Parts: sequence; C-alpha cells; structure tokens
Amino acid sequence: AVVSTQSTGIGHSLGGKQAMMVASSTPEVVTSAVIVDMFPVAFSSRQLDDTCAALSLIDVEGLGSREEASEQLATQIPNPAERSFILSNLIRTKGGWKWRINLPAISDHIADIRGYPTDVKPSHVPTLFPYGGRSDYMTPARVQEARRLFPNSTFVEIPDAGHIVHMDQPDLFYTTVRDFLIVHGTREQQCASDL
Repeated sequence: AVVSTQSTGIGHSLGGKQAMMVASSTPEVVTSAVIVDMFPVAFSSRQLDDTCAALSLIDVEGLGSREEASEQLATQIPNPAERSFILSNLIRTKGGWKWRINLPAISDHIADIRGYPTDVKPSHVPTLFPYGGRSDYMTPARVQEARRLFPNSTFVEIPDAGHIVHMDQPDLFYTTVRDFLIVHGTREQQCASDL
C-alpha cells in the first residue's frame, strides 16, 4: 500500500494561522494550503477578546437551549450567521450544555492567539487565500505580508461573504477550493474532485 505523507492544510481564521504555521515549518508534509479569511500578521482587534468575554458571561449550566445563548449574545455579536457559527461550539450533554472549546485557556492566551511569529521563513507551498468581500480582515498591507511569506499564493475574493466565508457563500467557496485543489492538491484530492 502507498501511504501519502502529504496533504493540504486547510484552516479558517485561527485554524488558518495553524495551517500557515504547518506550511511554513514543515513544507515537506504539505502539498498546498488553503487559508480562509486570515493572514500571517498579528491582529490588534479586540473582537476576539470581546467575543471571549461575551461567551464567558453565558451561564451554560442554567441554559435551556442554544437559542437562549444566541439571544444573550445578540448585542455583542449582531450578525446571526457569526453567532450561529460561534455557538456551534456549545454542545448538549446528558447534564445540560457545555463548551466544546477550552474557553478559559483561550481567554488566558488571547495575546498569543492574536499574534503571529515574526521569525517565520517564507514557504513556497502553493497557497490559496480565499477571503470574504465584506470581511474586515483583508487589507492591502496584510496581503502584501502574505505574498512575502507565501510567494506562491493566490488571493480570491468571495463576494457577499463576511469573515465566515464558507457559511456565507458555501457553493462559491467550495468551487474556489475545488478548482485550486485540482491543480495543487495531492493525487487523491485531484481524483476526489472529479466525483
């Protein structure tokens, strides 16, 4: 049997940072990367801090439904799609509700999470950066830094999408990623795209 040790690293937002780090630090195991609405820079935005603070205020033990949590977050996170995406980390257990994520650890390490290492070497792994046309994560300076660190990169704006590109425009997102993988994915990914 032939076992492929290469794959495509795909990540959205903070997962995109992880995929960039894998492509930069171990390019021998990555044939390509797809970095969704994230760039290799430190972010000074308080959005993540504010989101963690809002999530911490939800009394999950007394929660009756995910809709109740959504109502509690509506002021801090007015976009229903973003709220729904974030609340996908809230899971029902036999004893009630709990966070799938380690919220205290995220809150304690928020500065590290927002950051990005400055000593990263450029990666020549083919990299796709699909980003939302309505997202405020994309700026010309961030694209410039991404091009410097990922010189073999392609940037695709997904119109009418915010930060959660794959939820706002799932069909266009899928097509964009599929077309990229046809050219830059592993043999298995290229064959799967024909299905």
